[in-house]
Amino acid sequence: MTVTLSEIFVKKSGISLYSRDELASLTIKKEFIKRVAQYYDIPYVVDDTKENNLCYANSSAIRFVYKSSFSEKDIVSYLLSSLKQETFDINSAVATFT
Repeated sequence: MTVTLSEIFVKKSGISLYSRDELASLTIKKEFIKRVAQYYDIPYVVDDTKENNLCYANSSAIRFVYKSSFSEKDIVSYLLSSLKQETFDINSAVATFT
């Protein structure tokens, strides 16, 4: 599934260029969360796990295809690990979910 960043994030008015940190702080669109849930056939959960949780099943280091659920944190972690540039034009930059 290949999407533009503008399909993923709610952009701030009048701004189209974002740094990695700014991108990570944007709100993820609910429609995109639903698309990811359907694409991978896994449920979305609100991220309320503790950092010191010993269970790796829902770790952000696990690829989407092996997860039993996902959160917004997983989407951001995946994007930041797969997108290599430092700044992004939210209207034209694309991300591929495999």
